[in-house]
Amino acid sequence: MAVIIVAIVFGSLIAITAIEKAFDLKKRKLEAEIRMQELRAGVAPGTYSRISKKDLKKNARKGKANEDLGVHQNTDAEEREELLRGIADLKERIDNIDTIMASRKQSAEDEKDD
Repeated sequence: MAVIIVAIVFGSLIAITAIEKAFDLKKRKLEAEIRMQELRAGVAPGTYSRISKKDLKKNARKGKANEDLGVHQNTDAEEREELLRGIADLKERIDNIDTIMASRKQSAEDEKDD
C-alpha cells in the first residue's frame, strides 16, 4: 500500500514539473518574439518585454564591442538610401530582361520569316 502512495506522489510531482517546464518554455518563446519585434521596430529593448538588468548590461557590452569593431546599425536615412538603390537595381534588371526577351522574340520572328 505504501508503494502505491509513494508512486502516486512521485508521479504527480513529475507531471507537475513537466507541465511547469512546458509553460516556462512557451513563456520564453513569447518573450523572445516580443524582443525580436522590438528590435525590428527600432524600439529600445525591454519596452514591452521584460528584460533583466543583467541582459541589458550584456547587450550594452555587445553593442560596445560592435562599435569597437566598426559595426553600426543603419539609421532610417541610410536604410532608405539602401532601399532606393535596391529598387533602382531591380528596375535596371527588369529593363535588361525586357531587352533580352524582345531580342529573343525578334530573332524567333526572323527565323520564321526565313
